[in-house]
Amino acid sequence: MPAILFICTANQFRSPIAAASFAQVLSSSRNPDTWKIASAGTWTTSGLPAHPKAVIAASTIGLDITNHQTQEVNSEFINEFDLIVVMENNHKESLELEFPQTLGKIVILGQIANVPDGEIPDPAKDAFTNSDAVAELINSSIKQTFSKLVQLTLLLHDGFSPII
Repeated sequence: MPAILFICTANQFRSPIAAASFAQVLSSSRNPDTWKIASAGTWTTSGLPAHPKAVIAASTIGLDITNHQTQEVNSEFINEFDLIVVMENNHKESLELEFPQTLGKIVILGQIANVPDGEIPDPAKDAFTNSDAVAELINSSIKQTFSKLVQLTLLLHDGFSPII
């Protein structure tokens, strides 16, 4: 089963929205039951809900993350995934240092979607004043890069090592 993991810092805003967006697009083009889609955080505690602003922002773009529970990144969990999609350069760098098995399996969503500065900004840094804009940026980035994310995931799942 192909498996894709979306990671941000707290796993309460960006990565759950990205995972929900990917799942929504996947359900319109393929059988979502044949894929594993999840999200996690580099700096979180497992079992927390999505941030209330994330739930609202996701809802405005047709996504439901009300049942989301945070997942802390750990070696056992991260090994279950073929492709890992992160929001910031520092996520990629820290994951590759802590989990060397992720080398060649991580992409930065903003870079492959050609967003300004190559990263998806953390709305927590602006007291969530830009929540709707960040949610829309994530959703549009997923839609724009969906085919590439699917292709990379399938290649890695089949044992190929594309240059990432």
